[in-house]
Amino acid sequence: MKKPRILLADDHPEMLSAICGVLEDKFHEVVGMVADGEALVEAAQRLKPDIIITDISMPKLNGLEATRALHT
Repeated sequence: MKKPRILLADDHPEMLSAICGVLEDKFHEVVGMVADGEALVEAAQRLKPDIIITDISMPKLNGLEATRALHT
């Protein structure tokens, strides 16, 4: 079975680490972690994850703006 590839975005390193710890096991593969919306858009386009988990409030682009940018 193929593991879902997950990209995480949050501007709090502790939160990224905690979420990664919960998700990264034999059923999930965390392919990237970023700290702002611009990095989220770039990483999503480059890594092509199956799932993106994002914070709404982040610097540069918030999570909603970054998600909109990925839909266009």
